[in-house]
Amino acid sequence: MTYSEHLSQFITTQNFQSIPAQVIERAKLHLLDTFGVALAGSVQTNGINSLKGLSHIPDTEGKCHVWGSPIKLSAAYAAMANGISSHVLDFDDTHTDSIAHGSAVLAPLVMAMAEDLQLTSEQMLAAYIVGWEVAARVGIASKGSFHQRGFHATAVAGVFGAVSSAANLLDLSAEACAHAIGLTGSQASGVAEYLTNSSSAKCFHAGWAAHAGLISAYLAKAGMTGPMTIFEGRYGLYVTHGISENAQPQDVCSELGERWEMLRVSIKPYPCCHFAHATVDCARMLSDEGIKPEEIESIHCIVDKIAAALICEPLESKYEPKTPYAAKFSLPYLVASGIYDNNLNLASFLPEQLTRKNVLALAKKVSYRYSEPGEIPFPTYFPGSITVKLTNGKTVSKRLDINYGNPENPMKASDVERKFRDNVAGILTPQATEKVIALVSDLENQSVTELAEWLTQTVR
Repeated sequence: MTYSEHLSQFITTQNFQSIPAQVIERAKLHLLDTFGVALAGSVQTNGINSLKGLSHIPDTEGKCHVWGSPIKLSAAYAAMANGISSHVLDFDDTHTDSIAHGSAVLAPLVMAMAEDLQLTSEQMLAAYIVGWEVAARVGIASKGSFHQRGFHATAVAGVFGAVSSAANLLDLSAEACAHAIGLTGSQASGVAEYLTNSSSAKCFHAGWAAHAGLISAYLAKAGMTGPMTIFEGRYGLYVTHGISENAQPQDVCSELGERWEMLRVSIKPYPCCHFAHATVDCARMLSDEGIKPEEIESIHCIVDKIAAALICEPLESKYEPKTPYAAKFSLPYLVASGIYDNNLNLASFLPEQLTRKNVLALAKKVSYRYSEPGEIPFPTYFPGSITVKLTNGKTVSKRLDINYGNPENPMKASDVERKFRDNVAGILTPQATEKVIALVSDLENQSVTELAEWLTQTVR
């Protein structure tokens, strides 16, 4: 049995009743978080422009809601629009071991298909979790090599999660599901070259993965076939998109139905690259101890090589990020802003914040080095470690191995609800805000269509 066939046995036999209650509860919390970050993303330039573009494609109209908008699109395009908005702000959840933002792909897909096919919220929840289980394992099996090869793991792993969710919702046979997975391999993309100019491509990756997963499932349902050896073949995913000598393709099937990766997904407290969060927390510890920015002579960070490629390199370009999006991937800016404000939130990335002379001066005092093997627990966690030299000659070191929001250092449900309220403030009406929280908390007993309608009740 190939790995695709093994996965298909799992995908096509899972339902709401087969999934542990604690996994269901965790999934609902992540859906609420995703709706909030997507709504916040929908009013950003990339969210606005992407919906404008999709709306102008002929015959994309349909009955599926675009969150935060009166526009309705077909399921495939609603999934793409909401997927893009979900990833615009880099505020969406992350599975650490796979380095994948699964919910930005999966929540838009399962909502659109459940609306389109008039499925129950139980079916939607089950498919969302199934997608996460597959996406996480596809990323885990790469052992970080998708990123090393220059691909965005959210796009490459996420599209396999998407097709898994879609296959579950379409009730595909195990054989058709395996073909759908094979077809999806031809849609796996998402190059990391977006880093060179902080372009819109990164958020497009999430939307495209949702769209492509849905298309692949429908093609397989109609009889199209795909390679059964998309993971382990000589031209399989880990050869073409990863580094084959590092990857372990067999891990895509590891402990299915026994180890639930949904329980190992982190929720972000800060709207920036997840790799930087614990380092920002370390920097904020300085403020908590009363150390003032002007007392700091230098800040030296220890960063894993994979993370450094995104948030530290090239360092000269990170000192003065030119756009809000670039700032989200600038460790010097994030550390300096975190120290000055003792916080990082959506307001930290407003254009006027990027030109603060005091913050930029402190950012130029930030340096880094690669971590030694075993020095920090990456990629099990996204840790932070800094050494700060003060102007009085003293040295202060701070370290945080488990970033806040990680399942082992989790955000409370009340914190997630607060984050949702902050994200949708000025977008959803106050009534809709509280209604969405209430509906999601009891989602298995609620209507998917009603939830989708409340997600469009804006103040605009």
